[in-house]
Amino acid sequence: MTLFSSSKAKTLAPEDHDQDLKRMSSSSSIGSDAPPAYDDIVGAGIGGSSSSSSPNAFAHTSQLQVEAIGYDTNQALTGTTMETISVYNPNSSELEYTSIRLKRSSNSCALVRGSDPNGTPLISTIYRWGPGRPPRMRILPANTSASVEDAINSDNIDCDLIEVKSRSFISRTQKFETSFGTFEWRYGSRSEKKEDYDAASLLVLERTDPASTTSTGSKSGKRGVRIAQLVRNDEFRTPGTKRCMGGNGGRLMMDLSMWRDEKRPNSKDIEAFVVSSCILMLKREADRFRDNTIAAVV
Repeated sequence: MTLFSSSKAKTLAPEDHDQDLKRMSSSSSIGSDAPPAYDDIVGAGIGGSSSSSSPNAFAHTSQLQVEAIGYDTNQALTGTTMETISVYNPNSSELEYTSIRLKRSSNSCALVRGSDPNGTPLISTIYRWGPGRPPRMRILPANTSASVEDAINSDNIDCDLIEVKSRSFISRTQKFETSFGTFEWRYGSRSEKKEDYDAASLLVLERTDPASTTSTGSKSGKRGVRIAQLVRNDEFRTPGTKRCMGGNGGRLMMDLSMWRDEKRPNSKDIEAFVVSSCILMLKREADRFRDNTIAAVV
């Protein structure tokens, strides 16, 4: 499969924030900024560490590497990819999670632990294409006997159902109301990207319900307390991908200390939610990239 395209179609860089998207909606072009130069990646792979963060950067307590290819221009114009997304521990290179997709024609998927030989689904995401059809997440109980196929396709399954909501029609911010808190994934501002590892793209997850204000030591964001972020730069983005691609992976940094002493849910359950919701954001980004690329050449 071709990763890089020689097409001259002008594409929207996935790391542009919501203000850029608003300006785009009133313009006939896909993006106002020229695509970056197609440099060779200087990435250190999943085991690299960065020294470019500022003293005010998000202080994470754990991190994972999300390996997703996403789309370049050629892939967006020629069809969809059947991609299983792997999530590694960058220190040990051990597989922590796998996001399994059953159909090429659907983005619906299920997250399983890398250490589970039975492949028991933790969370499934029912991803429905088109406006007015928001994704749904199903958080399955620990003792579930459901298969990955059941977790994705069955309508009669024991689960905690989450309806994912957009903040507005043109906003890329996504809201998640769960039994263990309310969360929002958003795109970081230019100043936040500069502050956090000089990122080309920064996705930020904040807890926004009142209980989050009782936490200590966490970084306050635009609307709540930051508990995770996905950083994509030359060091952390998925090797073999470029900054102008849509839906490619990077380094997921987390601070889940506010759940450290809680038994239900525990920090590993929250971690699975963070990983699954992050992958959902990448899938939505990839779809926007495809739509914008196709619109640019039609």
